[in-house]
Amino acid sequence: MKSPLLFAALLLAGIAHADEPAPNADKRALNLAVQRDGQHNQSAAAAVSLPVGDSAWVQVGVGQSRSRDAASGNIYKPAQVTIGGGVAGRRWQASVNASQRRDGSALRQDDVAAALDWKATDSLSVGLDATHRSARTRGTLAATSVEQRVSGHGVGVHGAVALTLRLSLYGATMRNHYTTTTTQAAQGGGLLAGVPLLHNRVSAVNRDEAALDRSHLLGATWRASDRVALNGELQQDRLHDGGSLNGVQVKAAINAGAGWTVSPGIGHSRGPQGESSNYGLLGASYNW
Repeated sequence: MKSPLLFAALLLAGIAHADEPAPNADKRALNLAVQRDGQHNQSAAAAVSLPVGDSAWVQVGVGQSRSRDAASGNIYKPAQVTIGGGVAGRRWQASVNASQRRDGSALRQDDVAAALDWKATDSLSVGLDATHRSARTRGTLAATSVEQRVSGHGVGVHGAVALTLRLSLYGATMRNHYTTTTTQAAQGGGLLAGVPLLHNRVSAVNRDEAALDRSHLLGATWRASDRVALNGELQQDRLHDGGSLNGVQVKAAINAGAGWTVSPGIGHSRGPQGESSNYGLLGASYNW
């Protein structure tokens, strides 16, 4: 599924450029985003994309998140590197993106995501998503070293429809199939079924690190003026290890001029243990 960060980047680019001379003209952009919640989980990311020819583009990005495990009190700070690109026509575009997260020996996560979008009419667009993940986490459980491996793939659909010149709706759904193997490194070995090493630190801020069996997103965008758009989202995730992550957020995209668009927002999420947390986000996009 397209992440909220990716959707925000597309929304900002769309506001900054209403009529494009080339399908990839809005890809000459710098995107920045930070998030932080009431449990002191936080993330920061930066990405730059550049057009290639009249229809293709490339993109690279870096980021880092910080989260605290509620059970152990351990602090995790995985860093992320992404690289991707795509090609676009007047009414379609295809893209692929690869990313890796690493936090020393505690986490290594490799993701590949592909998307195909088609603008059926001026007011309707639909698309397909595909993902693949290979991840490994290491930690301790009751003073025993444990390693968990997660691998699998997912498919999904997304779409958007403009109901009026100012109001549009969008949504997405994703279904993932994961295989999880947990091994005990202490003498005797064997499997420890269902040990969720990441379960206690999943939040709206770091949801891209979690293994999600199902994800659903529903949102609406209101273009208040030529310079301001407001949007609200409802999101529901089913975690592979059980439980769910639900969230609601409201954000804005404000054309600040000189190629800059600023996107502040607030949200509220409820985690798998029933804990609730408010969070804030701030994004900025520069198109030239």
